[in-house]
Amino acid sequence: MKKFLLALALLCSAIFAQPEDSDFSYWPRSYFASVSFSVIANRGDLFTRDMFLKDDGIEETVHLPNTKVLVSPDYSVGVNIREFTFAASFQYWSMQGSIPSLPEPLNEQDMRYWRFGIEATYNFFYPEFFQVGLGLGYSFSKLTTENNVSNINGFFNSELNGSAIALVTQIRYFITDNFGLVSSLRIYENWYKSVHTKNSGTVDFHDVGDSYYWQTYIAMSIGAMVQF
Repeated sequence: MKKFLLALALLCSAIFAQPEDSDFSYWPRSYFASVSFSVIANRGDLFTRDMFLKDDGIEETVHLPNTKVLVSPDYSVGVNIREFTFAASFQYWSMQGSIPSLPEPLNEQDMRYWRFGIEATYNFFYPEFFQVGLGLGYSFSKLTTENNVSNINGFFNSELNGSAIALVTQIRYFITDNFGLVSSLRIYENWYKSVHTKNSGTVDFHDVGDSYYWQTYIAMSIGAMVQF
């Protein structure tokens, strides 16, 4: 994965560094920014597994959230190079989440989720005003939940840290040369590989003989973009 990220960074550097009189300049380039709203359904290990930690003789339980549908804004910037699009995206949401393993009123807690990712897509029907894109993405994510860690000293927050690969499909409809509508469907296979708590610090699941926590996110979004 590191080699993939390095190759993508080198490609983007080469694109921006090309002089105007080079042969590469025959590949038209444009830049864009978009704002979308996503409805995200998810399922996986967060709903079916328990998480127990032990450090300095203190045992604690991480009560995992069970929120199956999320709504979040999605911000993207990127570059179009003929049929290809390279983009960086950022997502953030906060809400009240359900934690079934905790008694009332502790079973509703504040949750925060952020995701930063990069994507590469190929746009069919370029340069028409209607384009269909297909590509891949890679992202980093963090899920913070308040007061969902219990031990003999009380309740504390947790942070789950993960990564994901994504299948990306999108539709672009350009109303003008500089403005368009965009809708997308993204399927993220996310693996949470570590958790951070006040007592245990950051714990990598493989270091304690546990497997990663896998979660599938399916995000449908619609939004607007400007191109220049």
